[in-house]
Amino acid sequence: MLDRAVCAAVGLGMEMLRPSFPQIIRVETTNGCNAKCVICPHSSMDRRIVNMRDDLFKRVVEEIHREGVDTIHLHNFGEPLLDRHLEERIALCKSIGVRRVKMFSNGALLNERRARGLIEAGLDEIKVSMDGANKEEFERIRFPLKYEVVVENVRRLVDLRNELKSPMHIGIACATTSNKDQTMKDLEAYVDKFSFGRLHNWSDWDSEEVATAKVSRGIRKPCSRVWRTFTILSNGKVALCCLDYEGAVELGDLNEPGTTIRSIWNSERYAEIRRLHRSGRQAEIPNCANCSKAYLRLGESAET
Repeated sequence: MLDRAVCAAVGLGMEMLRPSFPQIIRVETTNGCNAKCVICPHSSMDRRIVNMRDDLFKRVVEEIHREGVDTIHLHNFGEPLLDRHLEERIALCKSIGVRRVKMFSNGALLNERRARGLIEAGLDEIKVSMDGANKEEFERIRFPLKYEVVVENVRRLVDLRNELKSPMHIGIACATTSNKDQTMKDLEAYVDKFSFGRLHNWSDWDSEEVATAKVSRGIRKPCSRVWRTFTILSNGKVALCCLDYEGAVELGDLNEPGTTIRSIWNSERYAEIRRLHRSGRQAEIPNCANCSKAYLRLGESAET
């Protein structure tokens, strides 16, 4: 009963504040990845590896700008640097008028040529994922990436950013480590910010690493993602959220004539998903049923 009361109260507030167009939009230009991290289900993903079509990408960016959204996230479930046209896509976003372009990367492919290309294209923010407290822990978690390569790539990116007087913000994101201080020691003096998260189960993927982390559960909450975020997969389909790595819960298809981000966001399908969250019936949505992100923890906001 408490779960449903929390969902009803918080969900009502989210519904009242819901914008008519999503403000956080992730565009997955590629779903390929060069890593087999033990904390990520990418290696077991059945979704076909594709890069987003240029014409679809341009149409998406134009709608985002036309609707007044000032930020676009060029990442989701893949390594963006596997997209050979990434720099061109970033430059297109900036030329159309998008104020901020952001991305995540695992850093392994961030050599000097790509780093310079990202800076010159106008990328505003990049976060590099670093897990583990040392070389051994990093390389076990983020196999087959090499610790020294990623660290050196980040350092060179920072040096280039400074040389070229770019305003690019460079951060490090860590999901799991045995020692936060040790994780920070080689890059703390270089990057603008370190952020630490928490392991989760990708809605339905309980790996040994996630199980070892003992993902705790508390009071069920309505997930703010269905009111705040919009996830476009590389094939043009719209997924439930960034944790829906297979695109199993399809909310729309931008390949269909006349279909727009706005029309999907305000569709009956999306509304039904939100109603299930508001009524505490998330278990009726396959990807939400066992998602470890769906529970409040002590000291955590209901809107996290």
